Parts: sequence; C-alpha cells; structure tokens
Amino acid sequence: MAATLPLVLDLSARMPASAQIAAGVRTLVAAGSLQPQQAVPSTRALAASLSVSRGTVVAAYDQLISEGYLVSRPGGTTRVHPEAGELSLPQGADARTAAVSRTAAASAPAPSLIDLSPHRRAAPRMDDPAWREAWRRAATAPEPSDRRTVPQHPGDDFWAAGSSPAQGLPELREAVAEHLRLMRAMSVDPAQLVITAGARDGLALLIAALRDRLAPMAVEDPGYPGLRRVLRRLMVPTLPAPTDSAGAVPSLTPAAAGSVLLTPNHLFPTGAGMPAPRRIELLRQAADRGQLVIEDDFDSDYRHVGAPLPTLWDLAPESVVHLGTFTQVLTPEAAVGYILAPPALVPALAQARSDLGSGASAIAQRAVADYLASGGLRRSITRRRRALVRRRARLLETLADWEVEMVSGAQAVVRLGDAGTAHSVAEACLARGVRVGDLGGYWEAGGQRSAADANGTRPEDAHGVMLSFTDVSDEALTAALRIVARSLRENHG
Repeated sequence: MAATLPLVLDLSARMPASAQIAAGVRTLVAAGSLQPQQAVPSTRALAASLSVSRGTVVAAYDQLISEGYLVSRPGGTTRVHPEAGELSLPQGADARTAAVSRTAAASAPAPSLIDLSPHRRAAPRMDDPAWREAWRRAATAPEPSDRRTVPQHPGDDFWAAGSSPAQGLPELREAVAEHLRLMRAMSVDPAQLVITAGARDGLALLIAALRDRLAPMAVEDPGYPGLRRVLRRLMVPTLPAPTDSAGAVPSLTPAAAGSVLLTPNHLFPTGAGMPAPRRIELLRQAADRGQLVIEDDFDSDYRHVGAPLPTLWDLAPESVVHLGTFTQVLTPEAAVGYILAPPALVPALAQARSDLGSGASAIAQRAVADYLASGGLRRSITRRRRALVRRRARLLETLADWEVEMVSGAQAVVRLGDAGTAHSVAEACLARGVRVGDLGGYWEAGGQRSAADANGTRPEDAHGVMLSFTDVSDEALTAALRIVARSLRENHG
C-alpha cells in the first residue's frame, strides 16, 4: 500500500492546490524521496489526507502523468515513472527541500508549464469502473486452448474469421465492426480488419507489407505531424500534397506518388472536414493514377459539432485503407487500433504481422473487446464530447476579442497578421508558463519551403497560434486561456 506523501498545502495562497501538489511531488521525485516505480497514494486517499477534493488531486496527477513524473496503468496503481530517476536535483541541492512547507508553497513560482501545443496529446484518464472491470476480466481470462499461434500450412487462410491471431482476436474485430456501425454508420466486415497497436503501428505495418506499392507517399502539407515521424523513421520517401481550406488540392497532388496519406475528417490545423466534392475528386484521381489512399481517421471521435462525417473508405472501400485508433478515446497504455483494408490487401498485412510479431497484446485486445461490447466506450465518448462543448464555449468566451477558428475536434487556431506577431505572442505565453503551437511552422517541410508556397496555395493568413484544449485539467485550461488572452492583448491589440 502506498504511503502518504509529506505535503503541506497553503489553501490561502494564490497558487492553486493542484499546482502545489504537483510541485511537491516533482520535488520529492527530484530529491529521491520518491523512487522510480514507487506507488503513490490513490487520489481518494491523498485528497482525504490533504483535506482537498479528489478532483484537485486528479488534476495534479494528470499533469504529472503528462510530464512523465508518474505513470498510470489501466486498473492498476499510479506509480513514479520508471525513468524518473533521471529527474534529479542539481548537484549539492539539499534533499530536505523534498518536504514542501507551507511557506514554500505560499511563495512558490508560477505553476509548471501548461502545454497547449497541438503536437502533444496526453493520455486521457480513464476513470471508468466499466473499463477497469473489463481489464480485470481480460487479465484473468484463460487463453483458449485451440487458438493457433502460427499458420499450419503455407496456404492457410490468413483472413477467415478466427483463423489467424496475427489479424487480431475475432471477438475484438467483431466488436470494432459493431462500434463503427453504431458510431460511424460504417458497414464493416470483421474479416477486413487487422488489429494494431495504434495508428502509428498500423502505418508501419502497411509499410512493412506494401512498401514498394506505397512509395513515394504524398502527404498533406500542412498536415498533422504524428504519422510523418513514422515515415521519416522508416525512410519512406515522401512528396508534399499542398492543401487549401478544403484539404489536399487534387491538381497539386503529385502524380508520381504511389499512395496518398490524408486526414479528411480533421484537416490540419483548422479541424475542418473535407467537403464531399473534394473527396470524390481526390478518390477519382487516385483511382486513375493507381494510387492507394491511406485515410488517417485522426480526431474523428472528438468531433462535437454536427453529425460525424463519412469516411473516404465509405466512398471507395476497394481502394482506401482506413487507419483507426482507440488511443485518444481510451488510453494509449492499452495500445489498440485497427486497419480496415480492401480484402485483397488483408493477407499481406496479416503475413507481415505474423512475421514481425508484437502488435496489441492479447489482454489489451480482450479488454477493449469487452469494453466495446458493453457500450462503455460509446458512453465515454459521449461524455467527452459534452466536455469538449463546455471547453469550446470557455475558449470562445475568453478569446472573444480575436479571430478564433475552431470548427470541431480538439484544437483552435487564433489567426494573426504576420509571423513576427505570432512569434511574439507565443514567446509571451511561454514566458508565463503556457506553450502554444506555431501555425506558420506547419507549412515548412524539412527546413525548406514546401510546394504549397511554390505553387501559391499557402494562404496569406497562415500565421497565428494553435491551442489544443482537451488534454489539460479544467483548472489549468482556465488559467492558460487567461495567459493567452493577456499575451494577445499585449502583442496584437
């Protein structure tokens, strides 16, 4: 059982209680009083010992998890991160400062950095009894004795339901297909699903199975940088696909590409959706060129304005590979996603997974299947969408004096006149403890100007700051938005 923490709070101080708790835990870790992998008190126990609300402790732990000081496992105890030993105090520092005194708390500096930049997506906290119970059942369930681990013969059917664990557990593929039917109105055959450890793992698996067909890959410019890191790491040659307000521009999408990677339901950075005519035009063009379209379903579950948008896969299921993940709506620690592929590609994907091994663990697959089948994830997504609507209203109210673009999803753009102003605002925010994203930076490719600039499609107003508003506590978001508003007033008027 985790011992209590030697923290003393000053509830009359200007620093919020959650920030005092987070600062105290950081000091304890840095001083070595809290060792790597050591359990910390539950949020309920610590709240009781400090006479604060449980939500206050939850906010502090969430911040510490996002910073890498703590780690939380589904259904398990929150512990000090295994690598937290690297976070040491400067040489000669007095380890006695690990105890946070009332005086220190009252005079402490501003709370630690609040990161609203869009490239950082913290793990959502799954404080859901249904998820914990699903994980417990999955961890204790016996493995079926008749489940094969490898195909018995070279001609074995890799994609028939239940035939190959490389494709994922049959119960999970069936649950994912039903989830997509209920949440996205997608009619999916479970035999076309390959379970992965997330979107990045899904893209890496595609590359392992189909590299010669995919390369070079056309990638939206600007676009969300997450999957680009996978392409760089695996040394897949890429070509920029310039975008405008409706997404990738068909006439500027390179014909030399073997495949095209798109995020049609959350155009980056605005969060807008690609209009139907543009989708049809891009799909028709890709078919004429023999290009495979890879659809990253990034942020679609965060859509909280209007009905869910149809997918590219719905329009062309024979030529689109759909990448999905439960990372942001469930937890990255479960590490479960999926590929929805044309039937002709499934054998190659299953064979690649069988050759490479790894992927999502059996326990995680069983837990997610259970949680999906019970309706737990659908209920959780509904709650998170309601929370996003509240946060959206708070952001628009706080930044009402500026041009804020927020169509849907988890982020907002504040348009500014030029790069200098945007840089000044971002620097002012950072000096006050808030990191924001640089809108203009996403039009740069490898340090050089992208094709979007060369062809004149880069908008004149492609300068501003970006705010991701889902992955911090309500308390931290309120404080951060006030700092952003102040920095805008001082640097933009």
